[in-house]
Amino acid sequence: MQNKTGQYFKYAIGETLLVVVGILIALYINNWNEGRKDRIKEKSILKELHKDFSKNLQEFKSVKDIYESSLAASEKFKFYINHPNPVQVKDSIGKYYFKAFNGITYNPSNGIIESLISSGEYQLISNDTLRNYLISWKDALMDYVEEEQVANVFWSEKIEPFLIDNGDFTKLENPVNFKVITTQKFKNLTERHIFYLRNVLRSIKYEPLDSYLNEIVRLSKTEE
Repeated sequence: MQNKTGQYFKYAIGETLLVVVGILIALYINNWNEGRKDRIKEKSILKELHKDFSKNLQEFKSVKDIYESSLAASEKFKFYINHPNPVQVKDSIGKYYFKAFNGITYNPSNGIIESLISSGEYQLISNDTLRNYLISWKDALMDYVEEEQVANVFWSEKIEPFLIDNGDFTKLENPVNFKVITTQKFKNLTERHIFYLRNVLRSIKYEPLDSYLNEIVRLSKTEE
């Protein structure tokens, strides 16, 4: 009886160990499969990020170029409207006017980031640095957008109303338009316009948005 009991316990322990090992193997396989699915999903996410932010980066470079061109034209425009005899440089004033007040806004695609944050799928990204960039992207973007909005609001609320009230948009060659843009008030408006353009470009240089764009593009690149 003792031998039979001992054999029974050995058999029971063996069966238990087999069951435990089977469960552990099943869990391992399940975790491995889930991990594999997560890596496939992560690769898909990274491809979308890389595509969107490569486009965002190129658009940002274009916006920067336009602001730099606008500032350079504004400086020239300012020089010519302050000329001792503006009539002598009338052609130059007209040449630089449209380039000087060429407003633009930066509107990057944020759909992928908003989707990742709201769904929690950003946690599938294994690179901690990239994940942190994505989480704080909106804050970096807003730091830049605030300066841009100030410049655009100044145009829409100060410069454009002044031109509408005093100029002739139906006939641009009307001499009254030349008189309007050579008044002291418009010279003052131009001076402030230049100030806000410089702030936008200063924001591009010193705020982290440019760095964020480049790093997200770099870190989201995947092996084909």
